[in-house]
Amino acid sequence: MRWFVQGKEGARLPWKEWDEAVGDPEDMLASIALGEKAYRACMRAAKLPPRKEAKNTITAFAHILHHMLDEIGEDRMLELRYILQEDWKEASTGLWEPPSEVIWPMGDDIRSELLSLRHGLERVVGPELLRLFWAGMTAAGRSIPVRYTEAGTGVYFPLLMLDKMRAENIPPFLDEEEKEGLAFLRSELTLSDWISTDDLEAALSHQRQFVHRGRLFVDGCMSGGRWYELGDVRDWREKALRSCSLLIAFRIMFLASVTGESGPLRPSYPD
Repeated sequence: MRWFVQGKEGARLPWKEWDEAVGDPEDMLASIALGEKAYRACMRAAKLPPRKEAKNTITAFAHILHHMLDEIGEDRMLELRYILQEDWKEASTGLWEPPSEVIWPMGDDIRSELLSLRHGLERVVGPELLRLFWAGMTAAGRSIPVRYTEAGTGVYFPLLMLDKMRAENIPPFLDEEEKEGLAFLRSELTLSDWISTDDLEAALSHQRQFVHRGRLFVDGCMSGGRWYELGDVRDWREKALRSCSLLIAFRIMFLASVTGESGPLRPSYPD
């Protein structure tokens, strides 16, 4: 999967869909086309079939970003640009890394699958849900600090904020199909019937799990201790791959919107 290149036009994806979305950031159809291209590319890299429900999710992303640009204001846009170009190294360190860092096919080694799962939750799910929350609240006219686009809190708070948005009908302009799209995203983020996604992520991050004779024991703070099989881990990983594919699509759409509205982004990499 081709990823961002840097040149005189700043950071850009070498796709015609990127150029069209950046060329007119108010064009929701162009934003949707870019999101769908990114989503399909990620799912193809994961060797998973795309889900038809993802269309509504990507349309909701485009609608949110469309209104975000109307509400953000010059000062907040300048602060956002600084974070995306300079300050991303301090918190959202996965922002500019290619999807291949978290998107690859599932395997049969339970330890590798757990490492992959943890990486996807920490590098994609947490940061992009925060960014989606910030974009949605901004689009609804709420004055949310730009620093909410940064990561570093795990997935508990971002998931809580996504649930808050949906419960309070924020942003209020989403139609029923777009609301169904966000509901689909939330369902994909529910990895297990036995342990919550945030509890699982916390257990993996704090090493509250071990493998014995091909089985996994996870000591969840809220769900308690429980044994799981390789099949359970593969189920979690598949849903995480699908979630990451949607949220990487949102990341790309977000970066295209900011680029189209305010000019090229030139991320500063460490020396």
